[in-house]
Amino acid sequence: MAKTNGNVTDVGGAANAFAKMMGEWPLFAFNYEAMMDSQRRNWAALVEANKLWNESAQTLATRQMELTRQAMQDFAELFEETLRKPGAFEDQIGKSAACTRHALEGICDLADHATKSNAEVMKLFNKRMSETLDDARAYAKRAPHAGSTHVGAAD
Repeated sequence: MAKTNGNVTDVGGAANAFAKMMGEWPLFAFNYEAMMDSQRRNWAALVEANKLWNESAQTLATRQMELTRQAMQDFAELFEETLRKPGAFEDQIGKSAACTRHALEGICDLADHATKSNAEVMKLFNKRMSETLDDARAYAKRAPHAGSTHVGAAD
């Protein structure tokens, strides 16, 4: 049979012994279930953020490989064309600039995608942090004041 001390039940676990001990002092009255629920939600947010980051990283890596392959192909074709039929220097510079511009535009697209992905992940973290702070404020409002005769966990 479980022993009780006030409203804290001792079922033999170390956490329950700690809860029992802390429940005797009103200053340390604490809602352990709410704390565990908050930590579960923290872990769920972390898992979700990792999924978002992983999907983003895969997309970025795939796009980067495509851009690299295209840039190498463009520059190889430009080099072969230059060797096969040497033309005006200005034409070669113009074609080279076009290849470089295309590669740089791809890099800018990658940077934009990375920035947007990071913003999504940070938005998720910020949302969870705000919820955690709101929970802490709610717990603080419900905690008994020092000198109170209340013995037990806060609701």
